[in-house]
Amino acid sequence: MGRPATPRARAVVAAAVVAAALVAACGDRASRGQALPPAEFLFAAGDSTYWVQSGNDGMRVRSAPILLTEVDGRRFEIFLGDDGAEYPDASFASARLWSRELQHRDSTLLFGDTTVMHELAVWRRAHPRDAEVDPADEEIPDDPRTVVSDDIEIIDVHGPYITVEHLLNIDIDGGPPHRHDGHRLVVDVRSGARASLDVLVGADEARRVTAAARASLAQLVDSIRTAGAAGDERASVATESLDSFRFDSTSFGITDIGRDPAVAFMVPGHGADGEALALYLPPLTVKSPRWWTSVRATLPAWTADSTRVTWDRATYVVAARPSSDGDALALVLIGGTATGHEWPIATVAAPAYQLIPLDTPPIDSAARAALSRAFDISTALDGVVQRASWSHRPAPRLRATSWSRDP
Repeated sequence: MGRPATPRARAVVAAAVVAAALVAACGDRASRGQALPPAEFLFAAGDSTYWVQSGNDGMRVRSAPILLTEVDGRRFEIFLGDDGAEYPDASFASARLWSRELQHRDSTLLFGDTTVMHELAVWRRAHPRDAEVDPADEEIPDDPRTVVSDDIEIIDVHGPYITVEHLLNIDIDGGPPHRHDGHRLVVDVRSGARASLDVLVGADEARRVTAAARASLAQLVDSIRTAGAAGDERASVATESLDSFRFDSTSFGITDIGRDPAVAFMVPGHGADGEALALYLPPLTVKSPRWWTSVRATLPAWTADSTRVTWDRATYVVAARPSSDGDALALVLIGGTATGHEWPIATVAAPAYQLIPLDTPPIDSAARAALSRAFDISTALDGVVQRASWSHRPAPRLRATSWSRDP
């Protein structure tokens, strides 16, 4: 088994997108005699957040590898931390998910599994003479006999709630059988409290959607078994692991379908050799809870032909058009209505996630200073610390763990 990415190595990998401050040219406005509409917002796309300011002085666009969300006018940064240790024949790497309200210094632990650090303490007591090594300075084996690690991946953020998936891997030389487990959960970014379905959508909707998910799983399993019996090769392979899947009503996330809330269950299972697998059930729409009202306006609305996505504001519209390969979005600001004059903002990596307005109501000087400071720090530390970001990869219903946002 290969050595997982160490805390330092994972930090370097996380620096794939370089932050930059950009100033958009205003020649289009001058040549056409059009006035740029006053606007200010945060736009999340790809691995970055873009801070856009428009008005009489022109347009300014700044980007940083930072993940933000807003709750009742309070803006929170979400970030990952790492811990662990490397030895010549053992590797321990643990992830922690944190949030910080931008106008406060203290951070809140949103999620962290203690298993890795517990196993590290046990291993150190059993190997008191082994010296820890620095993977950046010393050559270490690529295939240690003991590997204990966990990973956290952000699936989605909707206002006060963040959906994540956690993967735990334990392979201890001479220890118990190896263990590989995955789970999906929703956490409150303000407190770190794990959110139940009852809290998120109400008891009645929680019972309804759980029953619907159980029925969906049963139908999916029956379909796979039927296809396998009919000679479908992929289904035949899948049937070997079907008995390992057990519905867990706590393994779910919040997603959105056409700006409406939905619940997506992940059913954990295991392959023949113990690797973690997951069945991703189709998202189930739910009645909009009260907290969803403020979330809805931040979400993109696609046209029927999927050629444009828009966010409608009172005095302007933000729109994005995907490139032919779908990898990039051309972001524009439109004055007045969706058919008004367009000003290019930037070309950004797809997909687009959310737009957080900063002009209704306008942010005050303290909030602006805190946001600027957060952008500065995120840009300065890119490549030194691991940033939190959305992941977006198509998710087949049965697969080895490759955690992703629901399409």
